Amino acid sequence: MKVELVRAPKFGAILRKHNGALVLGETPVLPGHEANDPLAILLTNFLLWESTPKLAEEALGRLSRLVVDANELRVMLEREVIETIGDKYPFVEERAARLRATLNDVFRRQHRTSLDHLRNLSRKDQRAYLDGLADIPPFVAGRTAVVAFENPSPIIDDSMVELLVQQDAVDPTATTPDVAAWIAKHHKIEEYLKVSGALDAMKREAIGAGGKNTLKFRSAYLARHAGFRAAVEAEKARIEAEKRAAIEAAEREVEERRLAEIAREEQRIREKKEAEEARVRQRIEREAARVAAIAQREADRIAREEAKRAAEAARIKAAEDREKAKVAAEAARAKAQAERDAAREKARIAREKELAKKQAEREKLEAKRMKLEAKRKQLEAKREAKRAAERAKAEAKRAREAEKKLKAQRLLAEAKAKKDAAQKAQLAKQLAAKKAAEKKAAEKKALAKKAAEKKAASQKSAKSKNSKQASKKVSKQAPKQISKNTTRSTAKSNVTSKKSANKTANKTANKSANKSAKQSAPNASKKKSTAKVNAKASKKPRRGKRK
Repeated sequence: MKVELVRAPKFGAILRKHNGALVLGETPVLPGHEANDPLAILLTNFLLWESTPKLAEEALGRLSRLVVDANELRVMLEREVIETIGDKYPFVEERAARLRATLNDVFRRQHRTSLDHLRNLSRKDQRAYLDGLADIPPFVAGRTAVVAFENPSPIIDDSMVELLVQQDAVDPTATTPDVAAWIAKHHKIEEYLKVSGALDAMKREAIGAGGKNTLKFRSAYLARHAGFRAAVEAEKARIEAEKRAAIEAAEREVEERRLAEIAREEQRIREKKEAEEARVRQRIEREAARVAAIAQREADRIAREEAKRAAEAARIKAAEDREKAKVAAEAARAKAQAERDAAREKARIAREKELAKKQAEREKLEAKRMKLEAKRKQLEAKREAKRAAERAKAEAKRAREAEKKLKAQRLLAEAKAKKDAAQKAQLAKQLAAKKAAEKKAAEKKALAKKAAEKKAASQKSAKSKNSKQASKKVSKQAPKQISKNTTRSTAKSNVTSKKSANKTANKTANKSANKSAKQSAPNASKKKSTAKVNAKASKKPRRGKRK
């Protein structure tokens, strides 16, 4: 069942009994302020609240002796305000606390202690601003609106409400703001002053003309509402505690999410850094291995060249020694057999011409055979390069198919595929790099093989030309009276030198062929086939020379 806070019939009877408009009279203000200053009127109304005009004038007199304006009251301590107003003033502690809170609220809103801005606002906004000030009583807000801005408002305090409760016109649980709100709701604006005048007359009649018992009625009001206020404050405290708990829980949740996000981001950055470091280490290891392999190959090449130069120097020295010994022997034999060889000079010359003709034919056939052999090796190198390119193309095709398969698997299982895709992509890159390196190595080996073959062929042709020139020079320098035995020994020595030159060329060709076969053998089958071809190529010239 709903309880009416104000009993309208009895309230109306009280108004009819004390019928008459409110007589406000002159409102004194603090010296230093104008008579119509809203802030000075607010200060006077604070002193009139739950007091009498006589006590208010005395308090204003004490304030005028210590302060210049209301702003000094705002900055003063509460204890100083109490001492300034007077320790025996009614409800002085509560009055001082409320006054300081209201003045500070005005300063916080306007950044100055003034209410002049309210003159330009509407009546509704003026009343809302005054009612919204911190700790301002309804009596002070209403009387300030009426006196300063001529804005009709209900003027009621706790003593009036207590008198209405005693006359059973208001429910005991009703508060002063509740009664003020009821009056504003159930009465017209034009009736506010009449209602306030009747309530003021009722209060003056109750407390007496001499101002006695000014504290009794409000003390009874406060005592009755103490329990109500405690319950209300407890409920407010509970609601505030729940709000704070909800806010703290939300803040904790947000902080936990933020920390989790930070942890995930740190983990991702750490994993990315570790992966980058691993890639850098692998790259460094590969580069070190490549540099070491290049250095080893260079050292092997230098060693082979040194050995080759040493062998060539030894061979040249041995040939020179043999030539010197041969020349000495020939000279001795030539001196002893000069007379015997004179008769056979014509026959020797004829045979020598025939031998020279045969030798020229053999050299021509040998040059043709070497040219064909070089062409065959070049074709073999081209076929080998083509096969290597086809293998690289097939490997690239398989790599692309594997990458397509990985993409399809990544679409089916995205969570797992991230890690697998990275690994397989890395493997594909390594495989492609390896195949490219193999292809490059194969091309380099083919070029080295071709260069070695060309070098061997050039060395062989140069040696054959040198031997031919040497034989011609010996034949020209020999005297015409050389015997037939000397001619035969010279021919034999020329054949021997040519055979030694051919053997040296064959050895060089075999070494270069073996070297190219070892360098261009990526698998066992290719190595065997290349070795067989080189063996056949190296055996053919020797069989022809023996014939």
